[in-house]
Amino acid sequence: MKTKLFLILILFVGEISALTAQETARERIERRRQHTVQQQEAGTNIRMEQKNRHNDESIENAKWSRIIYRYLDLTKEANAPLYYPVTPTNGKISLFTMLFNLLQENSIPAYEYLDGREEFTEDYRVNFKELLDRFGIYYETVDGKIVINDIDIPGNEVEGYFVKEAYYFDTANSSFRVRPLAICPVLQRRDDYGSSTRYPLFWVSYDGVAPYARHITVMGSSLNNSMGGSIDDFFRMRKYDGEIYKVQNPRNLSISQYTSTPEEMKAEQERIEQELIDFEKNLWKQENHSFVPQQREVKSRGKRKSPASSSGISMRDRRY
Repeated sequence: MKTKLFLILILFVGEISALTAQETARERIERRRQHTVQQQEAGTNIRMEQKNRHNDESIENAKWSRIIYRYLDLTKEANAPLYYPVTPTNGKISLFTMLFNLLQENSIPAYEYLDGREEFTEDYRVNFKELLDRFGIYYETVDGKIVINDIDIPGNEVEGYFVKEAYYFDTANSSFRVRPLAICPVLQRRDDYGSSTRYPLFWVSYDGVAPYARHITVMGSSLNNSMGGSIDDFFRMRKYDGEIYKVQNPRNLSISQYTSTPEEMKAEQERIEQELIDFEKNLWKQENHSFVPQQREVKSRGKRKSPASSSGISMRDRRY
């Protein structure tokens, strides 16, 4: 009799544990659902924002443009706002957590990282479950839905981003512009021997991410904690510090592919940076194109005009 009671008690405890685990998973789903509703309420006009975001001249029609690829190292102080908080804290999340949640909710598409090019087509669209399996990210499946605990999102391992930028001259507005076009989170994993390997996860179009990024705040300065802004502000205002690893070119080569040493690569990066700076500076060099007519000397019967009273304009001073 005691043995039967003992077995019944074990079964009862097991059922309660399973039920509790199931309820925990359901609670996660409900929390995700509420988060999605909040995002939808906050971004009612997100699709309209995406359509009306750029009224300026498209890059394809620009008179001058250059596509630049940078790597943002999140261990650098300037890029730290994109990394923290590693785990969602008090309603604050990092850039990667935002991207991860959007992919899980199927709010934005992501595309495979291909070596040397980006293909934003359905053929290369990322399957979220396959992404989780490929990189060993733990998840549960409850009622056909993928449930992931915040602590299992590998935000701590995403230590960098590839950023694709467009530098171009907008002739419609007579202005020099820099726009982020796409971003790619880079996972960095270390083995037992201390060596690390970078794994680019996926590309996302920045225009698709921007409406959500405007609602995610970051700390703008460690010296002035009142200075803040959104992730979108951080990218639009170019507050990040990233080294150039590639410039769009006919052979589609990265800088490391056509330089031989780290010193050559560094010199090439600095040369490209200086070219971008010089181009922008040269646009705003004001030249006086006004024509100053030569003044005829008026002869007077009185005193002769002294040299000091002349206009002082010489051929060297004139600009045509």
